[in-house]
Amino acid sequence: MKNALLIIDVQKYFIEDSTKHIPKKIEEYVSKNKDKFDLIIIQKFNNNENTPFYKMGWKNMMTSPETDLCLDIDTEHKEFVRSCRSCLRDEEFKKFLEDNQVGELFLCGLNTDECIISTAFDACDLGYFINVIKNLCASYNGKDFHDAAMKLLEEQFEIV
Repeated sequence: MKNALLIIDVQKYFIEDSTKHIPKKIEEYVSKNKDKFDLIIIQKFNNNENTPFYKMGWKNMMTSPETDLCLDIDTEHKEFVRSCRSCLRDEEFKKFLEDNQVGELFLCGLNTDECIISTAFDACDLGYFINVIKNLCASYNGKDFHDAAMKLLEEQFEIV
């Protein structure tokens, strides 16, 4: 089975004081470690009129510049866009992982307390081996939210 680095939601809307260090750290990590991964995947969140978020009144993350990536990854990668918390709710993405025989995921990005944790649990339920790269994750809700999510993740998954 292959492995993949999954970079989640490093987008302009989510960059605040608690997250602004993450894009550069991920860029440096990918530059130094790209040969350790069979695939590098970037997932983006885009809100739309059909999401529960929009229906509850949250109308952000629908267009540029909010949805723009804050990364400059200089290696081959695949990008996906979804409109839910978990990356594994997207059928095209699940098929891509299956077609490429991915069995192990290394997760990093934003937001630990929402999309990282949701993706980790969904991927585990689907049979993937999960690694969370702790120093490459953060939450725009702040350090307390990140730390709480990491505490849950540490009980279930490999933290690297």
